[in-house]
Amino acid sequence: MLVSDIVRRNADFYCDRDAVVVPGERTTSWSQLEERTNRFGRALLSLGLQKGDRVATYAPNCGEYIDFFFACAKTGIIGATTNIRLAPAELISYLNYIEPSAIIVHRDLEKQAFFIKDIPSVKHIIGIGAGHSYNLDFESMLKAEKTNDPGCKIDETDIFQLGATSGTTGVPKGALLTHKNAIAAILNWMLEIPTPSEGTNMQNIPMFFNPGGPSGLHPVLMKGGRSVIFPAFEPGNFLKSIPEYKATNSILVPTMIGMVLSHPDAEKYDLSSLKGIGSGGSPISREMLKRARKVFGDVFYPMFGMAETYSSGMTLRLEDQYTEGTQDQVRRLNSAGKPQMLMQARVVDNDGNNVTKDNESPGELLLKGDSVSSGYFRMPEETKTSRDGEWLKTGDIAVMDNDGYITIVDRKKDVIITGGINVFSRDIEEAVTSHPAVAQAAAIGIPHEKWGEAIHCVVTLEPGMDAKADELISYVSKRVAGYKKPGSIDIVDSLPIGGTGKILKRELREKYWGKKSYGEPV
Repeated sequence: MLVSDIVRRNADFYCDRDAVVVPGERTTSWSQLEERTNRFGRALLSLGLQKGDRVATYAPNCGEYIDFFFACAKTGIIGATTNIRLAPAELISYLNYIEPSAIIVHRDLEKQAFFIKDIPSVKHIIGIGAGHSYNLDFESMLKAEKTNDPGCKIDETDIFQLGATSGTTGVPKGALLTHKNAIAAILNWMLEIPTPSEGTNMQNIPMFFNPGGPSGLHPVLMKGGRSVIFPAFEPGNFLKSIPEYKATNSILVPTMIGMVLSHPDAEKYDLSSLKGIGSGGSPISREMLKRARKVFGDVFYPMFGMAETYSSGMTLRLEDQYTEGTQDQVRRLNSAGKPQMLMQARVVDNDGNNVTKDNESPGELLLKGDSVSSGYFRMPEETKTSRDGEWLKTGDIAVMDNDGYITIVDRKKDVIITGGINVFSRDIEEAVTSHPAVAQAAAIGIPHEKWGEAIHCVVTLEPGMDAKADELISYVSKRVAGYKKPGSIDIVDSLPIGGTGKILKRELREKYWGKKSYGEPV
């Protein structure tokens, strides 16, 4: 099956049912979406683009992303979305690496898009939304084209999108994502998360993240449902919109869940239409899950994935989510669960052997499955070093217990080496965030003349709560081994957050180390 088959089939079987809803702007049916995506595919070909050429985007969430994904799928032109939160220098670096022939820019970001002049490969700029100043207009291009299929020959192994990630250089890499990868990822999510026929997805995650996969083309679309798209996540609007659109599905990372729970109207609205909420980036804490269940119901599905796996990997299934129970049962809330139905996982030591399943022996997590990317765009060496035969080396350090539950304890690059001892930042962060006043915590290594690295924490506090650094250090020292105790803690108003809700530790490290080679997922 091809990604383009989703819209083709749904245009036949769901016809006038809503496919895309952009509140205050437009509602597009499946038959209309089929025509729009045919038109935009033809428009790109009319510009002289061919199969294998790249088209970039620079836009917040908007309905045009769906048009873009399906037009790419129908023409073989490769989509390359960009993280709108990156600095101009980072965007220039990434875009000059992937060399797009065209870029689609939203009117709200036109002033910020000055960096495009430094991308020699860009021959065409296409504007989205009324009021932009570009010569090419998205809607005008659609109107100028025929509604029939572009008629391009596409195979499931053809590259559909480039998924921007980051490696040890800190410069985004483009993961090669095919039609086969995308369909497998959508099926993985569909098998793990309740997905009703003709349901409604409330789109919260940035659509530039893992483009064209289940984070953007949510599985409800596969089953003839619709996606409601707002330009950005706002907790009050999210709460109000769930009953308004009778949303069945959504994605909320723990940071977003916390924002919703802290909203004064958190318990005002009827959220009973929700069937499944995917979550990722980090585990949902026991206390947060207990609070969230009172507001949302028992609808959360913590998941582990990455750009290279099209957001697929592992799920902590509903029956494994104990907020009360034995120590082992409750402990598993911190785990990533078990491999999804179409995925395989291993945790291996430095010699490539499976680690002991004692929940203590750390190793690198390896993944294999049809959703796993074949490598990185124009990076043969990076592709080679990221593989162990057919297995993807994730760069995540994990442990596995005797029942097969896998817990991520750190990123390889985030391990703090102090006095020759490896310390996993996750251990420290869990201890710090168990303090009732702490909302978020990030543990990093900072330069130390004697120990090489000292342990430093940066934290934010819960609204209305107060705590001092010395108090937090004393609190943590009673909960971790002496060599894991942070030597210093900064209390800040906010932490740098990436597009997927993850804390960007490289930005915290730069204060102490300068701009070094610390990459983060984007």
